[in-house]
Amino acid sequence: MVVKECPECGGTGKVKAGEKECPVCGGWGYVPADFKVGEKLKGYRNLDYFGVEDEVDEIPCPECHGKGTVPVYDTCPTCGGTGRVLACDICGKVKGPWEPGMETTWVCPDCMRKYKVVYVLDKTCDVEDIEVGNVYKGTIDRVERFGVFVKLNPHVRGLIRKKDLLGGRKYKPGEEILVQVLDVKPDRGEVDLIESALRNYKEVTVRKELPVTLIQDLSKDMAGETVKLRGKVTQIQVTGGPTVFTITDGTGITWAAAFEAPGVRAYPKINVGDVVEVIGKVAFHSGEIQIETSDITRLWGPEAAEVKKRIEEELDRRAQPEDVGFLVQSEVLEKLKPRIMKAAFMIRRAIYEGRPILLRHHADTDGYTSGLALEYAIVPLIEEVSPDSGARWKLFKRRPSRAPFYELEDVLKDIIFMIEDHEKFGDPLPLLVIVDNGGTSEDIPAYRRIRAYGVPIVVIDHHDPREWVSEDKAKVDDYVDVHVNPHHVKRGYYELTAGMLATEVARFINPEVEDRIKHLPAIAGTGDRSKAPEFYQYLEIARKAKGLTEEDLKKIAEVIDHEAYFWKFMDGHGVIDEILLLTGNLQRHRELIDAVYPEVREKQEKALKASLPHVKSVVLPNGIRFNTIDIELFAPKFSYPSPGKLSGLIHDHFKEKYGEDAPILTLAYGPDFAVVRAADGMAAYNFDLNEIIPRLQEALPSAGVEGGGHSYAGSIKFFEGMRKEVLEEFAKQVVRLRKSASG
Repeated sequence: MVVKECPECGGTGKVKAGEKECPVCGGWGYVPADFKVGEKLKGYRNLDYFGVEDEVDEIPCPECHGKGTVPVYDTCPTCGGTGRVLACDICGKVKGPWEPGMETTWVCPDCMRKYKVVYVLDKTCDVEDIEVGNVYKGTIDRVERFGVFVKLNPHVRGLIRKKDLLGGRKYKPGEEILVQVLDVKPDRGEVDLIESALRNYKEVTVRKELPVTLIQDLSKDMAGETVKLRGKVTQIQVTGGPTVFTITDGTGITWAAAFEAPGVRAYPKINVGDVVEVIGKVAFHSGEIQIETSDITRLWGPEAAEVKKRIEEELDRRAQPEDVGFLVQSEVLEKLKPRIMKAAFMIRRAIYEGRPILLRHHADTDGYTSGLALEYAIVPLIEEVSPDSGARWKLFKRRPSRAPFYELEDVLKDIIFMIEDHEKFGDPLPLLVIVDNGGTSEDIPAYRRIRAYGVPIVVIDHHDPREWVSEDKAKVDDYVDVHVNPHHVKRGYYELTAGMLATEVARFINPEVEDRIKHLPAIAGTGDRSKAPEFYQYLEIARKAKGLTEEDLKKIAEVIDHEAYFWKFMDGHGVIDEILLLTGNLQRHRELIDAVYPEVREKQEKALKASLPHVKSVVLPNGIRFNTIDIELFAPKFSYPSPGKLSGLIHDHFKEKYGEDAPILTLAYGPDFAVVRAADGMAAYNFDLNEIIPRLQEALPSAGVEGGGHSYAGSIKFFEGMRKEVLEEFAKQVVRLRKSASG
């Protein structure tokens, strides 16, 4: 097969016909030194290119390079402007221009008279490419009593009946044999052959020259057509039948099925990440398009680099999110927009390249609303892009975390599962998205582990990162790819919660999901007791969109916390959707809330009533009401409400009793932990839990003090044997607080 570059024009499709006056310099050859370079001449940016000094008045014309004339071109008469010609496979004589869709094999009349020709079918050919009367070289596949089966290529075979064999020798599988085609039945895939006695021949290879088809252009009406794709392998699955390669070219994702033997890996040298060329027929599997592969070839060198570059550019283009603005007016959100756009871009890119997404979120109201907002944006795009009907389960996983940080137990599970999926199913390593979690220095040990595997990380959080290396960069930022956090813009602004941020990110990922999720920020803010200006705007949106009152939102938040306590490490799929009013089934939502909320309130009131007599409440000399309780001794064990939740209930009791603005601080402690809650009145004392913890660490270096959270709500961990010293030191720090003059 000889389809080659045109020898006259060198593959350009045009030949020089003469010259004309340069339109840029008017034939002078020079232009003023302050000449404005246009778009067509954008390669010339400064005088250094011409090797001249800045002081000169004129420089060589960037169009004609000082000649004053430019060439004039005509269409190449040999190739007709295509740049490629069809030539004789034997002598190389040019027949004429070649374009995709034309024949690719030609032997000139002179060579046909001079030589006997035997054709060799390339892997790209099918039954339709065989011509009756031609002689082909094949390989004996198997020998039966009625004849010999011959393979003309890996997927085209024919039969020589016993009477049509030359005989005189023993036929063995694997031997080469020359055959002539008697008949072809394409609809049945049958080829009738006779053995040929041809000697002293010239071999000509028959290969299809197909244009590259974009995956996005594949359609069901192309069934049976042979196509050529170029893309990157993102997954390889060995099934009980064929080996299935998942291919992306940036415009879409499809399957290429190749059969070697049942359960045997086809093309074992092709691996995930390789850039390949696939040739095969458009077919269907489970109602979705797949390619029944004739050949898969790994591309190398400049050819592979060019395909990879095109794929990356197309993925970047498709992944670029639309700037849809925000649901509310917010200076902080506007300043966070570059980070939000980058987070949305990374998530969209993972979707379009077929990379799995692992979503981790805190197991509370804010965390669940964050996770569900992103899930409802991501999953429809995965289902739209992937040919696999089960893609949403394979390419997206949402896992809640009990701890308020990415603890080692969680990260090690994630690493083990992702490696298993990679080895079992050929899945690429996932994109890790962490919301309402993962934004503090406490998360760094986990990130160090998972980044060792090259996993990209997106964090959407509102907890104080605690350690800063510059005005707008936290220490944890060095370990993640993008970190969306209001503290980057306004320190201490934790009331713009993760659920609010994640919902806005979700809208940038998939704008079509807005109407389904725009009520979620109000639920998130209610759960985290936000008083941010943005929260009140989200409240109004929830009221207009879903008819939700503040009382409705409080009930939803309480029910989520209750149910999540019993879900443990499950994601609550299905149930959480109903509670968050995401399915559109208002009746079921109300029935769930009405069924669970009274039970929640009963448990809370019962636990609070039993615990309050054991609370020590004193007013310190500085005016702070300091409440303490051994929550381990005077709270239900292994039951709702949890120690953290009960601590909040006790704190709320005192706020209701003495007023929202009273300086109230509650410390509920156990053997090796303490839960801290502070009222708004503590702002007058500049109270910040994240500032007190370092003081405890400095004062008691042998106590193993760790922890943090929000300024007014968080936890402390310490060695059980140092509990007394830690609690006493905490009390000392509280006693030292002084009311500011402005307070």
